[in-house]
Amino acid sequence: MIHIFSHNDLDGQSCGMLGRIAFGEESVKATYCSHDTINQRVSHFLDEVKDENQTLYITDIAVNDDVAKKIQSFFESGHTVHLIDHHATAFHLNSYKWAKVIDKADDGKLTSATSLFYEHLVEKGLLQDSGALKEYVELVRQYDTWEWFENENNNAKRLNDLFYLFPPGEFEQKIQARLQTEPKFTFNDVEITILTMEEDRRNGYIRRKQRQMVEIWHDYSTKESKGRYRIGIVHAENHQSELGNELNRNNPHLDLIVLINIGTKRIGFRTIHDEVNVSLFAKQYGGGGHPKASGGTLTKEGFDHFVTPAFEVWPRKQDAQDNTQNTKGNSHGTFYINHDKEITSIHTQKENSWKILHKKDWVNEIFPSFEEAEMYVKRHYNSWLMDDIDFKRHQSES
Repeated sequence: MIHIFSHNDLDGQSCGMLGRIAFGEESVKATYCSHDTINQRVSHFLDEVKDENQTLYITDIAVNDDVAKKIQSFFESGHTVHLIDHHATAFHLNSYKWAKVIDKADDGKLTSATSLFYEHLVEKGLLQDSGALKEYVELVRQYDTWEWFENENNNAKRLNDLFYLFPPGEFEQKIQARLQTEPKFTFNDVEITILTMEEDRRNGYIRRKQRQMVEIWHDYSTKESKGRYRIGIVHAENHQSELGNELNRNNPHLDLIVLINIGTKRIGFRTIHDEVNVSLFAKQYGGGGHPKASGGTLTKEGFDHFVTPAFEVWPRKQDAQDNTQNTKGNSHGTFYINHDKEITSIHTQKENSWKILHKKDWVNEIFPSFEEAEMYVKRHYNSWLMDDIDFKRHQSES
């Protein structure tokens, strides 16, 4: 019997599908876990297993040191064990012969658990490296690594949308049959209609959450590093990946976005900056993930760090739209305002030279671009672009 313990997202559950296709439906038992449940479930399996003819696969998720030691005993007793993962936080497990944690392939592409497990099964001659299955695996890899965003491969994002739109188990049932019979992977007409409606709802949701997000300074300290980040915090019960990505893209002055779900007691971290590693944040809260996308449990410590201080802050308003006078990069100055009615303006001194006037004092720093100056204003003063009406009023009062 093949036992697969995997993460409960698209990448993790796709490993379960690959296992059933490769070994046969009746030969595989797949159990999908969160970071909170994986250790308990694997440990229980190891305690209860009686039959010697048992193979253990753990994919897209890591176990703690105590469970790893139990797996080692299971392995030394003659059982077949494979842990296949791609998260850097699990690299230490590579010290075991049964573990294979690789975050980047030989060609430089980031890996997913699905792509690694697929290669493993192809090498064993259990799967063909072609057809709809190969295309599906690549879509999963691109979504899980966010390569789809750089490639503008919307089908990868749509695949993940579909995974969450179908009831539990139905996604695997429908997609697995298609992967075994179709020469190419495509969405059918009904799925396209559902996905289009979902995208419209999600875009509205993201716009609402942008208006609700608050921004604070957060001092952090880990074994690897310490420092101070400007972070955005928002309650997010849905669409965490897409929301985190859009909020980061729309607010480049923030170091990272913290997504909190009080109901599920989960916390997510997203960034677009190479110098920020959010997996280190997740590790502090019993979670893990990638340098730019990670998650963990909302502990009391996390609540005190992120929820409590955010309660004291009002969301920064969005930049004024459709201005004709107070426009960004204006040679006569661009004006911003915050909740304290503080006026900040950005002025060009000469080519590639921008200065900031906050209230009546000039900021010492000189900026090489308007965009960098604007990031400083939003980061330090929680300000937004003043609309033309308030701009005219300010000009008349000056």
